[in-house]
Amino acid sequence: MNSSFIAQLEKDAEHFLHTPADNISFNTYRQFMRNGDRQMYETQYFLRRKRLTTFGLLHYLYPETKTYTDALENEIWQVCNEFTWCLPAHLDRQFEEQDYQTYRQTAQLQYSVDLFAAETAFTLAELIDLYGEQLDDFLVEKIKIEIDRRVFTPFLERSFHWEKATHNWASVCGGSIGAAALYILNGDRRQNQIIKRVIQTMEYYLAGFEDDGACTEGYGYWQYGFGYFVYFADLLERFRDINLFDRPKVKAIASFQQKIFLDDNHVVNFSDAEPTAAPMLGFSHYLHKKFAEVHVPNESVALTNVVDHCGRWAPAIRELSWYDPILKGGEWPQGNYLMEQAAIFLSRIDQHAFAVKAGHNDEPHNHNDIGHFILYGHGHVFLRDLGSGEYHKDYFSDERYQFICNSAAGHSVPVINGVYQQEGAQFYGEITQISESSGKDELALDLSDAYSEQLQFIRKFNWDKSDRPKLIVIDEFALETEPSSLVESFIAADLPFEQQEDRIYLKGDQATLEITFDKDKVRSSVERKSFRNHQGKREYYLHILCEVISLDKDITLRFEFKF
Repeated sequence: MNSSFIAQLEKDAEHFLHTPADNISFNTYRQFMRNGDRQMYETQYFLRRKRLTTFGLLHYLYPETKTYTDALENEIWQVCNEFTWCLPAHLDRQFEEQDYQTYRQTAQLQYSVDLFAAETAFTLAELIDLYGEQLDDFLVEKIKIEIDRRVFTPFLERSFHWEKATHNWASVCGGSIGAAALYILNGDRRQNQIIKRVIQTMEYYLAGFEDDGACTEGYGYWQYGFGYFVYFADLLERFRDINLFDRPKVKAIASFQQKIFLDDNHVVNFSDAEPTAAPMLGFSHYLHKKFAEVHVPNESVALTNVVDHCGRWAPAIRELSWYDPILKGGEWPQGNYLMEQAAIFLSRIDQHAFAVKAGHNDEPHNHNDIGHFILYGHGHVFLRDLGSGEYHKDYFSDERYQFICNSAAGHSVPVINGVYQQEGAQFYGEITQISESSGKDELALDLSDAYSEQLQFIRKFNWDKSDRPKLIVIDEFALETEPSSLVESFIAADLPFEQQEDRIYLKGDQATLEITFDKDKVRSSVERKSFRNHQGKREYYLHILCEVISLDKDITLRFEFKF
């Protein structure tokens, strides 16, 4: 494996050995209920998992080093003594916060089971399987008891909303519980009950994908959700000789990664996805061995730290154990990808890329973004997607579309009569025409039903893939009555720019994008704006607005984006 991985683990471990982690205080636990803040609790919670995973990996690499074994045992002990393994944002408070009278009736503590409780059970069960003989006997028994009472018992006593979910909760919760059961329950009746239910949950998870294998939640959720599907499916094949890989849809999902990168680490980040991402190399090697069509990416773009921001054990240990030094990667393949059911199109050509989506406005982790597009060239995403904002209580409430990154106001789609696209499956768009060749691609999207207005709206893209690529966007509007206003909106990178009457120049380090339009039809303005990104940091972008000057029932607008 990459020596830099090991060096980073050793560096982190040295810091952790000399810096004890604080236990989560009552006030920190209460923050989410009081004001919706998730960050304070989650920072401490995930730090504990990072410590646990770091020492677990180093014990895997250096099983004779007692310092790492002792540290691992201490982190396990602390996790076993946590009040809850869930995040407060995910708790069903009738369980963890049961009153005394309810406790007297049941004579047992009650627990919710969310993503992280299930992942914790998987982590601890796998640690027992790998290191049980080296760990203290009492601690091993303690782990089994905690997994049983916090996860297995609640799962067997009641049903959960995520069991029929068609997104990452199904695969992560179900897959983690199933993996823990395979490790701990040794073929007994309870194991059979759990595995049967988990396999059914995996069917619901797969039903969330169309045959094109696209993950409309975004690349990060593909990596996360499909990752846990694969971890469980691998163990199920090993323990029970049951094969979940033998269907075309799983193969299509496995190939999604190579269809969603613009270039290097720049990713098509529709929905709640980050603008840059790194493939997991060990995971990619495993998928390539299962499905030869899966592209192996270059090591230069792969994940450089196996311990992620949540300190997840399952992907980290597999980055070590599934990594194959013999497999050599390559650049992302040049060419076009149409994910037909998801209505996502990507074209990659020689340090340039263009991506567009149609779809509907009720997708998992939905953004109101039908007809939105991304344009990349020479290291910059010139026309961008803001991706995921900071997760907060309101972010997943009725207030979701007040956040600019989720609202149509934060996407490159027009505003008609002052009205933005709204959320709901009834608002949708379709790719109605596509013509592809080596030199040029042409697409037409019918976006008439993306708006509450009565209109016909066709958006056309001409993607010229010559030495100096250019994208022409033509919007054709036919309304029943003359609109009171029509504004074209484009979301651009926070770059130096020059504005003229009929064009705007966006200046990157290696290339400039020239945006031209008809000054007799539209009046342009550029405003620098900001939002809080997924890490809670303020991030800036340029909002280009082109207001139509002369309004009519029939309007055609043309914009050229040329490198």
